[in-house]
Amino acid sequence: MEKVDILLPIYNSVSETRNCIESILENTPQDKFNLFLLDDKSTDVQIEYLTNYYSEKHPKNIFAIRNNKNLGFPGNVNNGFAITKNDVIILNSDTLVTENWLEILAGVACSDESIAAINPMSNYGVLAGLPTPNSTVNELFSFEELVTAFQKSKESGYIESPLLVGFCMYMKRTALKTVGVFDAAAFKRGYGEETDWCMRARQNEYKLVVAKAAYVHHIGGSSFGAEKEQLQKRSKEILLQRYPHIDAEIEQFVKENHFKAVRRNMMSSLPFFQKKAGSKLKIKMIKHFVSNRI
Repeated sequence: MEKVDILLPIYNSVSETRNCIESILENTPQDKFNLFLLDDKSTDVQIEYLTNYYSEKHPKNIFAIRNNKNLGFPGNVNNGFAITKNDVIILNSDTLVTENWLEILAGVACSDESIAAINPMSNYGVLAGLPTPNSTVNELFSFEELVTAFQKSKESGYIESPLLVGFCMYMKRTALKTVGVFDAAAFKRGYGEETDWCMRARQNEYKLVVAKAAYVHHIGGSSFGAEKEQLQKRSKEILLQRYPHIDAEIEQFVKENHFKAVRRNMMSSLPFFQKKAGSKLKIKMIKHFVSNRI
């Protein structure tokens, strides 16, 4: 496989960023990737020390880039698109990658020229969430528990999806040239820009897919903090104006439960009902357990 350019947008969150970088180094062959540490003018001075440390330690394939002003997530990623030339993976700084993640995503990308972008499976994958589509239920389990259960239950191949989630998204350079970059003017700070891009890719007759054999763990929302809910609301308004049918498509995809076998097998491998949870969460757990047994 050719080298892939990993774009890691960073804004504060020192410990999460360090853990993410370490997971990449541990689980990815050094000759298969370039890693661009895209610091969006973090206010935490430790971030600059951290990114410089890794770029100096790995000068051949890790590059520290700090913006002169804060661009927001879409603008920061667009800058990453502009300074790279290979296929790219947008990877949130609050993720942990696992064994063979890059090789699996790249393999799926090469399998069909009509594929524009690929997601791995994830605890926070929403449409491709494991062991359930509900991240609150999934958070009851540790990273180690989920990875172990996934390795026992994973399947090969991919599933076509109406949308992808931007926490870890492999994007082919050919698709970027056709579809264009993120709409930073509309989505400003972030949330929704990858959904808009996915819909534009589909309008150009590209496929969006989920690689069933790859897993990337996602903590979720650490860069935005309390601002998250406001950003999500604003982005949803824009998306519904542009793509009125989007919610119905997502609802139908979730109902079809394309990942039923993996979810069922993972639940069997996890201490699913031994986890302490409130009554409302227990009801959700039972609902997901039953729906994947039928």
